Amino acid sequence: MAFTPFESGMGGILIGLSAALAFLIDGKITGISGIAGPFLRGVVLCEPWNHGQAWKGLFLVGLALGGLANLCLNQDFAFPEAFSYHPLRYVVAGICVGSGTRLGRGCTSGHGICGLPRFSLRSWIAVPTFMAVAGGTIAITRHALKVDVQKPWKVAEVQLVNWKFPVGAMAVSAILAASLLRLPGKIRTYVAPVVSGLIFGLGLGCSGMTSQAKVFDFLDVGGAWDPSLAFVMGCGLCVSFPAFFFYDKADRKALCGGNLERPPKFGN
Repeated sequence: MAFTPFESGMGGILIGLSAALAFLIDGKITGISGIAGPFLRGVVLCEPWNHGQAWKGLFLVGLALGGLANLCLNQDFAFPEAFSYHPLRYVVAGICVGSGTRLGRGCTSGHGICGLPRFSLRSWIAVPTFMAVAGGTIAITRHALKVDVQKPWKVAEVQLVNWKFPVGAMAVSAILAASLLRLPGKIRTYVAPVVSGLIFGLGLGCSGMTSQAKVFDFLDVGGAWDPSLAFVMGCGLCVSFPAFFFYDKADRKALCGGNLERPPKFGN
C-alpha cells in the first residue's frame, strides 16, 4: 500500500484537462456513464448515426487507447491483480453501479469533475452521497461483517512509484491539446473527441482510479487509509473549474460551433 500524491495528482490533472477540452471544443460533458450508456443503447437498437453518437464513439475509442497505453507501459500501477471475489459479487456490484449512475443521473466524472465547478446542486448532493455510501459499504464488509480482510488503522506512506509514465503522459497530452487548436475545423471535429478520450484514459491509469485496491483503501478511512484519490479530484477540479465556471454561459458556443451541453443544475 502506497500513498501516491504525485501520480494521482498528475492523473487528476489529465482527467480535468480532458473534461475542459471536451467542453470548450465540442461543448460536451465528460460523464462516462452518460457517454457509454447512450452510445451502446444506440448501437443495440440500431438507431440512426448522428453527430452526437459519432462523438461518443470516437471518445470511447480514445478512452480505450488510453487504457491500452496504461496496460502496455504502466500495468503494475494501473492494472494490478484484481481481488479474487466470487463472480456473483462482481455481477451484483456492476448492477448496483449501473443502477446508481442511472438513478443519480451521472457518475464520478460527470458530477465531480464537470458538475461541481458548474455549481450544480445535483452534483453537490450526488458526490458526497456516493462517497459516503461507498465508504459505508467498505466499513460494513471490512470492519462490521469482516467479509473482507480488515487492516489495522494507519495512513499509507508517501511513495513515488512510477513518475516516468505520468510525466510522459502529461507531455504527450499537452502537445495533443495544443495541436487541436491549430487543426482545421472539420478535421478537429473528428480528432478532438479521440484526443479527449485518450487523455481521460491516460489520466485514469496514472491516477490509480483503475486499481481496485487503491479505490478500496481510499474509502477505508477506518483502516489502512490511502488518501491518494483525493488528489485526483482536487487536481482535476483545479483544471476543469476555470473552463466550466467561466465558459458555462447560455450565450456561449463551443469552438467547433455547436451548443454547449448544459444539464439541469436542479431536479432531474
